[in-house]
Amino acid sequence: MKKRMLLVLIMTVLVNGFALTASAASKPPTFVTVVMDGMKLWFPDAQAFIDENQRTLVPVRFVAEALGAKVGWEAESRSVPIQKDKQSIRLTIGSNIATVNDEEVAFDTQAVMQGGRTFVPLRFVSEILGVAVEWDSKTNTVFLTSTEQLNGKTDPWGRLIRTTNLPKNAADYPYILADVSNAMYEMNYPYAHPRDSKVSSVLYSTVPEFTKANVDIWLKRLKTFGALWLNVDYRTIDEAWVQAVFATKMQNSDAELKYIRRYVDWAKTNKIQVTGYLEPEPSMIFRDGFGSSQVRVKFRLMFNSFQKPERLIYDEWFPQDAKFEKNVWYEGYSDIKMGTNVGGDWGSTLKVSPSASLFQNHVISKVE
Repeated sequence: MKKRMLLVLIMTVLVNGFALTASAASKPPTFVTVVMDGMKLWFPDAQAFIDENQRTLVPVRFVAEALGAKVGWEAESRSVPIQKDKQSIRLTIGSNIATVNDEEVAFDTQAVMQGGRTFVPLRFVSEILGVAVEWDSKTNTVFLTSTEQLNGKTDPWGRLIRTTNLPKNAADYPYILADVSNAMYEMNYPYAHPRDSKVSSVLYSTVPEFTKANVDIWLKRLKTFGALWLNVDYRTIDEAWVQAVFATKMQNSDAELKYIRRYVDWAKTNKIQVTGYLEPEPSMIFRDGFGSSQVRVKFRLMFNSFQKPERLIYDEWFPQDAKFEKNVWYEGYSDIKMGTNVGGDWGSTLKVSPSASLFQNHVISKVE
């Protein structure tokens, strides 16, 4: 799949994490996909991310629990005890010393806390929790392996494929993943041309542009757009944010810039703060027959601040009757439109469409 290597990354003190907003708008938060033993880890809030020094930090609780460890929190000492089999680990926020079975292990810098979550670098995961770490820079994906060999076949992105309890429309896809729910597969397709639309299994088997190299480029652009789109702070949003969003999109005219700037003005006026992320699924792409590819994503979204519940993200399909509550997580699936102005071999040129929407074809619910 990819050349395996053990990452040795230096820990860093960084007050950042999932609650990151696009305060430095030209540098949106770069969220990282984490796949453990072929299963994507769907973090409920604190997302793994790459800091400004290109170091990757992960929320230790979710990774440790995925490995079968028990994780606690001791407020008085600001420490995180971790118990895994016979191994006892203790991290202390603000200290570069971890205690492993009563022995001190020093790191180059400290574990950090953001939004109530403790973040550690991949070096901690590999050396202390004892898993192999592999990094794919093309998709910003961390692969964690705790076993010698995965029990089952994997897709080109290292995810386990399942062959039981399949969705009703399983034939529409090149394979079905073990860590994706049937509800995501069975969500209705977006509006499409009845004769010219194509499902994912057809695209991957008949369209030359559907190679892993091309899809990796599309997904990275979409994740960058999502990090900007769903992370807004009225106190810091600026022209750099406008240009960064514009760079991810298929550019038909300067009219798009005007629309984005209008949203920035509205975000400031309406005091909008939004936190969120989206995770595109490469095996779930649909050609609508009108020249666009619709990439299905899973997303999480929280509206932290606003005065009027109107146009809270840059989206012309934002529901006019929205009744979103503040500081509540919402989760769902959506098809995000991507397109290109290039004919012939268009593979590497696909970008987010100017009319891309989180709400045009979606399902969403409040996370209880």
